[in-house]
Amino acid sequence: MLIVQDRFSKNAGRLREEFDRLYVDPRKADSKRFSWDWWHVPGQYTLLRTPAYAFFSGPLWKSLEQEILEFGQKQLGCTGITPPWMSCYVEGCRQELHADVPHGPFAYVFSLTPWKRRKFSGGETQLLAPEVLDWWSNFQTIDGLEKENFVKTVPADFNRMIVFDPRVPHGVSEVRGTLDPREGRLVIHGWFTDPKPYFEGSLPAQSSARVLDAFVGDLGKALESFPTVHGTVVLRVEVRPSGEISRVQRLVDTLISLERTPDAQEQVKRLSGQIARALRSVSFPKSKSGGKITLPLLFR
Repeated sequence: MLIVQDRFSKNAGRLREEFDRLYVDPRKADSKRFSWDWWHVPGQYTLLRTPAYAFFSGPLWKSLEQEILEFGQKQLGCTGITPPWMSCYVEGCRQELHADVPHGPFAYVFSLTPWKRRKFSGGETQLLAPEVLDWWSNFQTIDGLEKENFVKTVPADFNRMIVFDPRVPHGVSEVRGTLDPREGRLVIHGWFTDPKPYFEGSLPAQSSARVLDAFVGDLGKALESFPTVHGTVVLRVEVRPSGEISRVQRLVDTLISLERTPDAQEQVKRLSGQIARALRSVSFPKSKSGGKITLPLLFR
């Protein structure tokens, strides 16, 4: 699962300008520049990091934070985020592969890096390929393989938001070529949290939530004999004024089976589609103009 959205924020240019102004004169001190933590864990992490809110002016930061929150609500069914970090990567900075399982169901990285005019090498987000995570079931002896077959790399283009499954081992390739913070890899990152249904339009939230609670309860009973599943499905449900569902769209599917049998894997591949079809038979309360629901379903 990987979501890439370019031109994410209307304020990306202003955020970048605020950052650059602090470093126009390297001899001039500013308290915001004192907030960096040089985070070095030998063999694992090396980078500069700071709480992002402390670095930017209040209204500008609040606007970006709201953009991230709205994205999470509408696209992921997550109503919260962890306090965002801002990280800067200069010469020698990197993150080796790791997984952030406890923080939230989805991780994000928003880039303020002037990527097209960068002077450094490296700095891409790296994600271990799904084929590696299930290596032997996909193993072939026909061709030789190299790093690009094992790791997916995503450039940190300016104003790009990427969202991924934090269970997947990921990292950042080592930056080489600059010691100037203005020329390094600059990103804001964190995790989406608090998954719950997000309602848009004129749907009555409380009574609609009760309908969803009943559906999820019935779903849980139906899946009692199903193979052990882990992950998240996010559905967008479009509801007519009559309360009938007109469309169910899968936005995200990170489900995996914890039972490593071929039959269990195949069942899980079909599960989100089965849930979507079952949901189409549900009726919601009538409303003036209908609406949309972003519905996250967590399996743990």
